[in-house]
Amino acid sequence: MSLDSFVELIFNVYEAHTVALFTKEGDHLSCLSAVTFAKSFDKERLLPLDETLAGWAVKHREPLIIGNFDKDEETLGYYRKREEIKSFMAYPLEAPGVVVVDSKGKWVFTEKDKKILAHFAAVLTKEVEGEKRLSQMEEEREEVALLRRQLNFLRQPRPDDALIKDVVREALSVSAGDLALVCVERRDSLAIICAVGTGASELLGAECPLKTTIASTVLESGREFLLPYDSGYLREKPLLFPNDGIKARQYFGFPLTMHEKPFGFVGFASLSGRRLREGAITALGDAAVLMSLFLSRSRLAGEMETQANSDPATGLPRFALFFNVLERLAKEKRRFSLVSIDFPGFRACNRTFGTGYGDELLKRMCQGIGCCVGKSAVITRSGGAHFYAAAAGSDGPEEGQNILNVLRFTILNALSDMAEGVKKDIEVGTAYFPRDSADLWELLDIAEERARKKGT
Repeated sequence: MSLDSFVELIFNVYEAHTVALFTKEGDHLSCLSAVTFAKSFDKERLLPLDETLAGWAVKHREPLIIGNFDKDEETLGYYRKREEIKSFMAYPLEAPGVVVVDSKGKWVFTEKDKKILAHFAAVLTKEVEGEKRLSQMEEEREEVALLRRQLNFLRQPRPDDALIKDVVREALSVSAGDLALVCVERRDSLAIICAVGTGASELLGAECPLKTTIASTVLESGREFLLPYDSGYLREKPLLFPNDGIKARQYFGFPLTMHEKPFGFVGFASLSGRRLREGAITALGDAAVLMSLFLSRSRLAGEMETQANSDPATGLPRFALFFNVLERLAKEKRRFSLVSIDFPGFRACNRTFGTGYGDELLKRMCQGIGCCVGKSAVITRSGGAHFYAAAAGSDGPEEGQNILNVLRFTILNALSDMAEGVKKDIEVGTAYFPRDSADLWELLDIAEERARKKGT
């Protein structure tokens, strides 16, 4: 016989107004099953142990019988309005939990009724324990199934965004929450790279601070952060960022880690009366580990690609990428100036002062060029201490001369504390597309030739 059937049997035996079975969850009681005539019965409401009669029976592990109920019905806790209850009886379970019976008639329940209820409570205890074991087995089976589904998603040859969204959607379903998020650290903030559930479209792509929020706590501590339902902490701080408008009722957060260092988090939130499933915490933690591995692989692949396309000494794009930009500008018929900056004595400096000195010199030159030409310009190192920079829009000798003067001054200022020989030998020259040439290779030669002439 199921729990619902047992509760209905008790309801019929006592001709009750309400019979309800509650189990203890933390410092509250949660309704597992109920049969009632009352439309105001609230099955979702949690009953506090210290403020209700059912809680008293559980806390003191003693049965309770009130033949002439004259107390405030708030002490029952499970009705939304007054029901004119006149008799009440409760019997604790070993589970722990309690079965309660009430009636609108006075002096309905006797000591004999209490003894009969004790037998029902013993049977219900066994049934509740059986239900819990069955529920645990189902949760374990669901954890394995979730992990298998997520692994299958990651095996599929699809874009990373689509795979991450599928994995998070599955995890959200298991959590029983309303909203799931994946955030990763980018520079000085957290970027939401995936959002599923209520309000997801408005949150995707948003940036969150690294501190002072509920979500950032996971990143700061490097550990999972689990808040109970209606935690006061959720009212004290914003979930993601100030004025995010998210009224979370419960939150589970799990770190994303790489080399034991957190770089983001996966978060699940309840925004309604539905509670996050505590039994799913292990499965959600496993999903976060799986997500960490996947995103770590993607980050490493991105870093390797960046390194492969970058100059190891300065971090600038390699010449092939620089030339691709020139080809795109030429194809779009956009005017631009091409500047050649060279220090011919670089090799001698390397031999005299060492490669460490040479690397520092290259970095200083790179910084000086970057400060002068601006963020929109493209810079590369073609070898030695020879740099090229391309800036869109310039197409005249007067403007070009100004660029050269500022550039030479900026570079020399950046190298002010280096060896004197460096300052004497900087060569800077410029050429203009398309005025000087529409052939890009010829344009490079022209800029380099003008640099040599100005350096002599």
